[in-house]
Amino acid sequence: MRLARPTLVVLLLLALAPAASAHGDAEPDHSDAGAQLAGADINRALAVAGMAGTAAPDLPQFLPTTSCGTERTTDDTSDAAFASSTAQIKVVYAHAFDQPDRFATWRDSLQADVSRIEQYLALQTGGRRALRFDMGTECGPQYVDIQVVHLTHTRAYYADGAFDSSGDFNNLAAEVDHALAPAPGPRNVFVLAEGLTDDSSEWGIAQVQSDDRADAANISNAGGLMATMWTNPSTAPAPSGWQPTVMLHEITHNLGGVQQSSPHHTSGWHCTDGQDVMCYPDGSPQSASYSQNVCPLAGGAVPQTYDCGHDDYFNPDPAIGSYLDTHWNVYTSAFMGSCAALATACGDNVVPTVPVNTALPAVAGSTQAGAVLTASAGTWLNRPTTYALQWQRAAGADWASVPGAVGANYLASSVDAGVALRVVVTASNADGSAVVASAPTAPVAAIVAPVPAPKPVAPTSLRIALRDHAGHVKGTLAATIVAVPAGREARTKTAKVTVSAGTWRLRLCAGPAHGTLRCTLTRRVRTRTHSVRLPAARVLAPSARGALRLTAALVDRHQRVRAQGSAAGA
Repeated sequence: MRLARPTLVVLLLLALAPAASAHGDAEPDHSDAGAQLAGADINRALAVAGMAGTAAPDLPQFLPTTSCGTERTTDDTSDAAFASSTAQIKVVYAHAFDQPDRFATWRDSLQADVSRIEQYLALQTGGRRALRFDMGTECGPQYVDIQVVHLTHTRAYYADGAFDSSGDFNNLAAEVDHALAPAPGPRNVFVLAEGLTDDSSEWGIAQVQSDDRADAANISNAGGLMATMWTNPSTAPAPSGWQPTVMLHEITHNLGGVQQSSPHHTSGWHCTDGQDVMCYPDGSPQSASYSQNVCPLAGGAVPQTYDCGHDDYFNPDPAIGSYLDTHWNVYTSAFMGSCAALATACGDNVVPTVPVNTALPAVAGSTQAGAVLTASAGTWLNRPTTYALQWQRAAGADWASVPGAVGANYLASSVDAGVALRVVVTASNADGSAVVASAPTAPVAAIVAPVPAPKPVAPTSLRIALRDHAGHVKGTLAATIVAVPAGREARTKTAKVTVSAGTWRLRLCAGPAHGTLRCTLTRRVRTRTHSVRLPAARVLAPSARGALRLTAALVDRHQRVRAQGSAAGA
């Protein structure tokens, strides 16, 4: 199968030492300080698991770290470990026409790179799956079948001093494609482009297909894509360094990671939650939200760094309805096989089946100082026997463990005010431990002193005598001043007063002792006798403080005052 025209090409640029990185969709025109993939280093994950720790560890239970077999410019089909119809990744060493063939220098490193990638993936899947490389030489099925391509142009044809997706990559891809025999089944190609850049940094570039469908028809399963690692002439083979991590990074692009619909994607086809093989600040607008402290590292526990959080491109067992259940999941790629079928690529029957997290721990409860938060351990494969929890609080761009906070419950305090919290869970079984962290909580709110409820104000009772112009009392009103939300309300009860026959009303007013009063008129009442019962009345005085003055007046049909009185109350 010939290499497909690239749908999209993504770039990862890394310096050797000290490591620096840059990213661009076309030419690399800026640099980002720091080793952007350092936190996702495959060798560190293996060292934590007790499988590495020296510059060239001997791992007899896995694939060998030294190559064996005759240098070939063709595919070794007679010794192939897997049927040619199955999806496989072909490893190629390429050098320019005017440059020496240094395959003998690189072959052990390429074999070790593959070995480390396979061991790493076996750990990240809990002993379930790893990549299917084109394996098998005359030395045995455990050796990578590396094909050497003697390019037909000088290195200047590829090393023009700057990356150019329409030049450097396509020039190399076309020649490697021509040198490879057609494959009966899906095939992707990884190329070590040795010495083919003049750039001071070494970088990787790969094709990725835009297709987030979850089913096997996803175009990423069709193959025909290339991933490369470009080195300058001074680069030394270093499988114990960043090279296997970059190799897996570029191959993962070929496998369909990271799609633009994923929760933490960047427009550069990376992600923002590190440490992670596919996440780094790639210069895209989304990378401003990149954090390298999302997935924790802990001594003695395997970090889950192939898709931090298992929510963007890779999850061995996604929850029903989650993004990777309904969208493309690299774990299901045709280029990955079961460890039972891959045999020694995963470690056969001796690969450690450490716990693997498939759904992150969660924190529930109110993020308020004085409230109790409760953590769940998350969902895990491989039956963890113990869970160790450690609460952490945000400390700038990092996280700091809270001393003694190691239980499922945590009492937020004033020390936590203004910062987020999370819980780190280390799950363990007989084969080892793995560590993940929950998503951060919202910043903890400080304790707010309760505002004392106003003391209830007892009603004030008054009596208002209604006197005519001669000073004679015509009747007495029983009045009450009551506190209400809008102020104070004056109320009178019905009262019998002495009057002449006619139509009468009561006007009740209330307000500050030295201010404007508010008044109300009751309905009219008629009488043919010498007395009348006045209706109850009420009027609102907005003033909530100070003495309150009440006035009451008996008025006739023309609103002339016939009797009146007043009183004052608190």
